[in-house]
Amino acid sequence: MSTIEELKSRLQRLEDIKQIEHLQKIYGYYQDYGEWEKIVDLFTDNNPSVEEADRGVYRGKDGIRRYYVELLGGGKGAPSRPGILNIVFQLQGVITVEPGATSAKGRWYGMGMEAKPVASLHEGELRQTWLNGIYENDYVKENKIWKIQNLHFYLTLRTAYENGWLKVPVIGQHGPDKLVPPDEPTTVYEPYPSPYRVPTSFKHPVTGE
Repeated sequence: MSTIEELKSRLQRLEDIKQIEHLQKIYGYYQDYGEWEKIVDLFTDNNPSVEEADRGVYRGKDGIRRYYVELLGGGKGAPSRPGILNIVFQLQGVITVEPGATSAKGRWYGMGMEAKPVASLHEGELRQTWLNGIYENDYVKENKIWKIQNLHFYLTLRTAYENGWLKVPVIGQHGPDKLVPPDEPTTVYEPYPSPYRVPTSFKHPVTGE
């Protein structure tokens, strides 16, 4: 029979997992709606980082703001454009809360549909695309609130709706942005058809390996 302390620990772990799931799902909605400043507030102030696809690594709260507000958002106050579509589902989350319950890791599928000029073969033209990749993220608990420490999105494919991933696995920008450069180069970029498998942050639930 479990002790009161063991039951409290299990209950706290379940609550932590729920809060992290909530955090990641809200991140997805803010991203879809282009609410970049709100995304910045989801990150810890203590040396956060973000890395997506082959854009490089952005570090620190200033780096987080440069990436989301200046690069993805086009600058604070940038007007929204009719036709822009960004729907990226945060799916199949596996959360691992570390001993001490102040840090955690999470793995998610990002799967979505987009219409953006940055994925265009012609400057400024909107292209409709399928998107897929894997998040491997770190989270930290500060003053009883879970925040994102490190967000890493490994792009699998971003393909034009008309072509499909067998013909054109990735369209759009390749490499770091010249106007809003990263703090460090990309660590891993192995999109489809590469056989690369993103290392998992979780252990086997039966063998523990």
